[in-house]
Amino acid sequence: MKRLTLVLFAVLSLLAPVQPARALQENIALGAHLGTLGMGADVGVAFNETFALRGGAGLYGFGLDLTGRFGLADNRTAELSLPSAMFTIGAEVSSGVLRAEGGVLIRAGDPVYEVTYGSGASIDIGGGYYTQPEVRTLATTLVAGSITPYALLGYGSRRSRGLGFVVDAGAAFPMDAGFEMSATGDPAVLGSARFHTDLETERREAEDDAGGWLSFWPIISIGLRYGLR
Repeated sequence: MKRLTLVLFAVLSLLAPVQPARALQENIALGAHLGTLGMGADVGVAFNETFALRGGAGLYGFGLDLTGRFGLADNRTAELSLPSAMFTIGAEVSSGVLRAEGGVLIRAGDPVYEVTYGSGASIDIGGGYYTQPEVRTLATTLVAGSITPYALLGYGSRRSRGLGFVVDAGAAFPMDAGFEMSATGDPAVLGSARFHTDLETERREAEDDAGGWLSFWPIISIGLRYGLR
């Protein structure tokens, strides 16, 4: 994170002499957005009519109750815990109201899907069968590098003066993304070779079911921006 910030300031320092400081300040656009990168704000600095740098932050930091959804059986609850924040640093090229942007997405934490089993629940893990309290919870964490490249297309100019509406759609492309699984319950069961084999089987099956979604994260965002230009 610190290294990327230093790089961004270095680029700004190289490009800033192209125009007076006052003109550069007048090419700043402030924005607010809501979407798959959370709810947050961004700032863009335009260096000419087509090229700009933009950085943003979106906040998550909450959990979603998924109990009873996606075919989850009875006698269990489920929660998806999201990263606390998402940060983006990128460059964009525009033509009129159309924009193309690329950069890096920085994720503060990994999403975790955790199932908690009720008393006497029957649990299938990798083809092995267990009952609560042998297994009390099963957590699946989506892990990938904290820095991920992204690309998107946008509608709505970030150059013009005043208030405007913007829409962005694209994807992040995590490298070496995968699942990690962990469980709580009876230590004797969780420490057995049989359980470790079943848990690894369950992990591989989850990755197979996820398929291409592990290397393709959709980005959809709508928002408002105010150009100081």
